[in-house]
Amino acid sequence: MRFDNDEIILKKLENINWTFEDYNSQYYPLDINNIHWYPASFVPMIPSLIIQFFSKISDNVLDPFCGSGVTLIEAARQNRNFIGFDINPYAIEISKAKIAAINCEEWSWIEKHLKIIKNESDINPRKYCLDNGINFDVFKWYHKKTLIELLKIHKNIDLKDENYLIKKVSFSSILKSCCSQRKHYTYITDRCFPKELIERFALEKYESQLQFIKDSSNMFKNNYQIINSNEWKNNSGSIYVKDARNMGDIKNDSIDLIVTSPPYLGCNDYLKSMRLTNLFFNDYNIDEIRNDEIGARWKRKRDIAEENYLSDMKNILYDLKRIIKPGKYIALVMGQGKGRVRTIDIVTHISDYMVKELQLCEILNTERNIMFSRIRFPGVQKEQILIYKK
Repeated sequence: MRFDNDEIILKKLENINWTFEDYNSQYYPLDINNIHWYPASFVPMIPSLIIQFFSKISDNVLDPFCGSGVTLIEAARQNRNFIGFDINPYAIEISKAKIAAINCEEWSWIEKHLKIIKNESDINPRKYCLDNGINFDVFKWYHKKTLIELLKIHKNIDLKDENYLIKKVSFSSILKSCCSQRKHYTYITDRCFPKELIERFALEKYESQLQFIKDSSNMFKNNYQIINSNEWKNNSGSIYVKDARNMGDIKNDSIDLIVTSPPYLGCNDYLKSMRLTNLFFNDYNIDEIRNDEIGARWKRKRDIAEENYLSDMKNILYDLKRIIKPGKYIALVMGQGKGRVRTIDIVTHISDYMVKELQLCEILNTERNIMFSRIRFPGVQKEQILIYKK
């Protein structure tokens, strides 16, 4: 059963071209969401519009698969309280770095930081890697001169520094472009080493990245002031590492809006996509964590891949219904990869489950074209935007 207000919103949503084919770095050069690459990330306009239509100022907006934090940034931009978690600790660091950047009020530290790096004496790369726990695979991915520059930057990223996360994520964000493997990111995920090592200017890229983060932070604050008619006040929200299958600590009827894009079956290895970062910062055991990834690409050939995926998703969706307030909304962006021949249409199956078993009201079910599909969504056949009301 839909209500009159739902019908008004639906008419507005049906007039939206959800493809957003014009969204890329060329047209949005200072979007804070672009400070670090992440596989299958949200086009920011999708959560932005959903938050605008289905929540109000100071509402609690949750993304239980927050990845690099696009939903959280868009919620913050519209003056909502945001809660985000993800099983990938590196993704959580990216999300937190974005918030740290927009909360940063003074940026003179960049110049001082870069000056120290540029004045660093020569580094013996093998000794430095050995002394600092850096995986020797770095010698297979990077030209020696590039690696030395990277190690000088690494040496000056101090865990005790208040700007540690901004520096670390800035460093992490240039590792792919400094790498000699120029093919699709899945080559790095799958540990396909480059055949030739090519020199890249790491320090130059790092300096540009820090400047970009500073500028995008200022742009966010300007946008916030335009939207909300007041200046940005520091907001750290709630961002943490958590498995979406373990939401028992979240109270019933406590969330005003859920906006999320669950992992697509057989499409991405999110932990392994952070392989290069893990070589330099072996803070987490990604081989252990990745076993718990839902629908991971490396599991796609298993006979029970679909069965496990649907079981996990149903348990999660059941919990999402439990924690969303009555009369409020759950928005999902779902997709399905090719992999082995699928016996189940995952998106249709999830949609049926939400309506028939969870007894939620379907407000929107629309397909969208996926731009840049080779980069963001390898092997995805379709993507669906699904919105339900409790």
